[in-house]
Amino acid sequence: MSSTITPAGSEPQLAISGLKKEFASGFVLGPLDLTLGSGATIGLVGKNGAGKTTSFQLLTGNLDATAGEIRLAGRKLTPDTAELKREVGYLPQDPVLPEWASGHEVLSYAARLYGLPRIEERVTSAEDLWDCASYKHKPLGTLSYGMQKRVGLALATLHDPAYLILDEPFSGLDLNHIKTLESMIAGRTRRGHITILSTHVLSFCARLCTEVLVLADGKWATVAPWDVLSLEAREAEIESRFFGVRSTN
Repeated sequence: MSSTITPAGSEPQLAISGLKKEFASGFVLGPLDLTLGSGATIGLVGKNGAGKTTSFQLLTGNLDATAGEIRLAGRKLTPDTAELKREVGYLPQDPVLPEWASGHEVLSYAARLYGLPRIEERVTSAEDLWDCASYKHKPLGTLSYGMQKRVGLALATLHDPAYLILDEPFSGLDLNHIKTLESMIAGRTRRGHITILSTHVLSFCARLCTEVLVLADGKWATVAPWDVLSLEAREAEIESRFFGVRSTN
């Protein structure tokens, strides 16, 4: 279906048109159409295997679409558009980090790739925000899942991207770091950045998201009328949609 989620007075910043990905297994994602304005914070909800990770791979420019296109601020995103991909931050559900390197080394390397000014200052700020400073020089392979997740969050947000994709970002975090993440997402909404996240914790979607999309049968469907629903009604509506649809994958 075609959806438009554009706050009043804002210009569309992310436009998805006829986006489709076909797999040899027979699973087809799309076609998808979506327009997001500045400040949109979108929750993507779906059963395991519904296509959330595939959606994120397309939205980050890490996977070629079979058809259709994604445009960020009017510019087409593809796996080859390195400059545009620098404006995107991505946290996979399970970040794959080099076990032999330290978090500080990985963040410093990423900062150089992004061409950030004051590298040491930016890296230190990210480490402090995500509470990584106490283990920043330890090999990543020796860290717990939660610690690695926080390094992944620091890596995804290091360059304050205009477009941030978060795949199950709350898993593995304790209450303090969940609150940090919630605060960061809310701040991005206020500043006009676009955030798209997946989570199975419906209360996060209800509190943080300006809209929620339910993914099933390779298609997105909006949960409406989102703006007029209470937090409890939002959770109930998402749950109803979730159990009322079936996944083809």
